[in-house]
Amino acid sequence: MKSSPRARWVALTSVVTISFLSGAWLTRAKPSAGGSVYQQARLFENVVGAVHRHYIDSMGEGDLYQRAAAALVTSLNDPYAELLVRENYREYQRQMTGTQLDVGIQRGPTESGFGPGTPATVGPGDEVLSIDGKSTVGWGAAKVDEALRRGADTTVTMVVRPLGSDRPVVRRMRRTPVHVPAASPGVLLDDGVGYVVLHRMSDRAADELRVAVDRLKQDGMKALVLDLRSNPGGLIREGVKVAGLFLHPGDTVAVSRGRAAKSPRVYLAEESADWDGIRLVLLVNRGTASSAEVIAGALQDHDRAALVGTPTYGKGVLQTTYPLGEEVALKLTTAKWFTPSGRWVQRPPMEAVGGAGNRTPALEPKVFRTLAGRPIPDQSGILPDLTVRSSLRADGERLLYSALGDDLERFRRVLSAYAAELRADGSVTDEAFKVTAGMRDVLYDRLLDEGVSLRRETYEDASAYVADQLGYEIARELFGTESVVRRQAKADRQLQAALRLVRGADSQQETITSAVAAQAAGRSR
Repeated sequence: MKSSPRARWVALTSVVTISFLSGAWLTRAKPSAGGSVYQQARLFENVVGAVHRHYIDSMGEGDLYQRAAAALVTSLNDPYAELLVRENYREYQRQMTGTQLDVGIQRGPTESGFGPGTPATVGPGDEVLSIDGKSTVGWGAAKVDEALRRGADTTVTMVVRPLGSDRPVVRRMRRTPVHVPAASPGVLLDDGVGYVVLHRMSDRAADELRVAVDRLKQDGMKALVLDLRSNPGGLIREGVKVAGLFLHPGDTVAVSRGRAAKSPRVYLAEESADWDGIRLVLLVNRGTASSAEVIAGALQDHDRAALVGTPTYGKGVLQTTYPLGEEVALKLTTAKWFTPSGRWVQRPPMEAVGGAGNRTPALEPKVFRTLAGRPIPDQSGILPDLTVRSSLRADGERLLYSALGDDLERFRRVLSAYAAELRADGSVTDEAFKVTAGMRDVLYDRLLDEGVSLRRETYEDASAYVADQLGYEIARELFGTESVVRRQAKADRQLQAALRLVRGADSQQETITSAVAAQAAGRSR
């Protein structure tokens, strides 16, 4: 049978897979006369054909080639290398372009921002019973969301039990591509401090951040807290653009080196924003990775920002994506990147990225310095100038979630329903409202009425977390998303530490000096 062009390119690349799977006999053996790579690739095609024709289990020839290609990529021991096929490739493209398939789910607040507002085809209190004929019993919210958004068809059929009703209804919706902003709209907190969350480095991230910051500046912002926590990165060009907004044209943002180590690529700041007078603090944590780390490293090296939080992920390598067809692409690690001062932030072990080798500890570690001469450590990830651990209320969250188990979704529905009830009866009128013990008592009774199994003792042990979540939901219902962000800020230890830095300083240098002094004094928490 004559192989297709796609099968032939896979066959050529998959000869390496034969070497991997069979003990690398092709690379160890001396080539015979006329034994060209094309003849060896032909041998592989013959093997695939024989397996296709004679193996006890029926396997399509195309599937065999695809499996071999995927095995080749896996054999590289590169955690970032990936063969992207069909839906995985489409999802990757959506992530890079900042789009998702919207199916009318009403999005609520998260710890550091909000999803896009969408039609209330399915409200937060509705219960999804099945999707395209498949029962969702026992599914968590993440699995339901994935099934809704990753289907192949443009329409999805759901069976839903609306909030407050015992009768399920059938709803059909279209999966519509919508843009998901990389930057939150931004909120102006007290004392002229702005707060913006940069969720990911997708297409147009820098432009969206610029719009948010310019709006806050027009409203009187004097200092900015830019939240990069749990930002997984994305497009390196967007990371360079974001860093460049805070720097001067021509400043070095990052340097990368691939196979041709003698000709590194230097990424320079190009279009700068008029933000020189704005004091800046970046929030970072272990979830800050890749091109988000490029931003943090560049602004720290140029003394343009103070970093607060915990050490970043430590991804000091770059990937290049090579489209190989309409629904297939290959993502490979192709270079290392370094901060302007020369730091390589890659977290070991390095055997996971193409055999580049582990870090070898130097007898005398090299000292790196910022533009102003401040020493900065060379280690895995980027160290913040002031280390502050996240809120201890996470313990209450874990306790409650563990106790709820399968009732977690029901808890969320009751929470949303109670907040909507408070909005309707007008009992809460002030944005600075406090969640009272009486409110928590009512919520607990509603949970029991809905059949949620939760011991009162456990509920009280998690009372601080419950009060936070109820407060966020009430604020969203009555006063909007900015109210929720302001409320969340009060319970965010890392954000509060950042606010203290910028409120107590008159310049960027004072902000950095205060962070370093607090770290040295052992006031990190």
